[in-house]
Amino acid sequence: MTTARFRYYLKLFLFTVVFFMACGFQTSFWPHLISFVPSPQIWLLMIFFITLKWPSLFTIFYIYFLGFCLTRFSLIPLKMAWTTLLITFTVLTILKNRIQLSGVFSFVIYCLFGSFVFHVGYVVMSDVLEKSPSQVQFMDRLLQILMNFIFSYAFYYFFEWLDQVFEIKEAWNQTPDRQDYDL
Repeated sequence: MTTARFRYYLKLFLFTVVFFMACGFQTSFWPHLISFVPSPQIWLLMIFFITLKWPSLFTIFYIYFLGFCLTRFSLIPLKMAWTTLLITFTVLTILKNRIQLSGVFSFVIYCLFGSFVFHVGYVVMSDVLEKSPSQVQFMDRLLQILMNFIFSYAFYYFFEWLDQVFEIKEAWNQTPDRQDYDL
């Protein structure tokens, strides 16, 4: 195994661990710390980052895996997690390909819009797919979107740092005739 492949696998492992920690923070720690405000959905911010920064073909399968892991931390059924994450991924990918922005400001805007798409998609798909659909709870969902918007600025730098730590620097120095790294 090459060092590039090892760094790639380590990156996936650490992003998965951070995802588990974010889910645990939202479901266990935050409600005991601040119970009157809904917790920021850090796991959703991480999915937005992965959607915007990583290659699309791999990202969709990784997001499905993270959606499966999410069902262990919440009451979201698997069909709801996968359909809403697919809708959100599709909308953000289309926007990312149409609007060429980069940096923290674009991530904050994408998080605001992505959170809105996720919550609206969840309510609509719940009405379509489930026998007892989810309640709208307008103020709770609006506060979650606002919390995601507020926390997205700080978490962009954390996710960017985590992504850059495992960036394969050999790929930038590689010439076409020298193919000794393998992803």
